[in-house]
Amino acid sequence: MKRIITTALVAFVAVVAMAQKNPVGMRMEVAEVEQNNKEYTVFTYKDEDGTFGYYLSLGKVYRLMSLIRDPDAVNTSFDHIVETCIWLGATSDDAYATLGSILDLFDQDEETITEFSGRASTGGERLGAPNTSTCVVQKKPLGGKRLQFLFSTKTHTAETFISKSAVKQLRWSFKLDRKLHPKSHQANSND
Repeated sequence: MKRIITTALVAFVAVVAMAQKNPVGMRMEVAEVEQNNKEYTVFTYKDEDGTFGYYLSLGKVYRLMSLIRDPDAVNTSFDHIVETCIWLGATSDDAYATLGSILDLFDQDEETITEFSGRASTGGERLGAPNTSTCVVQKKPLGGKRLQFLFSTKTHTAETFISKSAVKQLRWSFKLDRKLHPKSHQANSND
C-alpha cells in the first residue's frame, strides 16, 4: 500500500511540474527522433533573462580521440562531446515554419549552402554562446540527399548530418505535440 501511495504521489508531482511554465536554463523536449544511433531533438529553452526559444539539437558528436598540438602544450581528450543547437524561433509557429524550411533544403541542388544561427551546448544540457552552423546539401552515398551541418568549437570544427526522414519525423512529432498541448505552446510563446 505504501508503494502505491508513493507512486501516485510521484506521478502527481511529475504532472504538476510539467504543467508549470518552462523553467530557466532547462531543456523541455517537444519532439525527438533517433536515427543511426543519433538523437535529434526539438526542445524549448528559457534563458535567465527570460528569452524563450525553440531549438533543434543536431545530436552529439563524439570524438573518441582528439590530439591538439600547441607549441606550448599538448591536450589529449578521450571522450570529447560536442553539440550544436539550431534556433528555430521564439514561437511554436516560427519553429514549425523553420522545420518546414529545413525540409525544403532537401529539394535544393547539391552543395547549396545555408547558415543557421544557434547555440553551442555547454555539456550540462544548458545552452552556451551563440554560434553559426553552416548547412550544406549533400548527396548520400547510396542515393538521396542529406544535410551536413558544420560548426566550430574552441579547438576544432565538428560536423553532423541529418536525413530527410529524420526532419519529417521531427516535424510530424512537433505538429502532434502542438495538437495535444496547444495551451503549453501558446503559454510558452507568451512568456
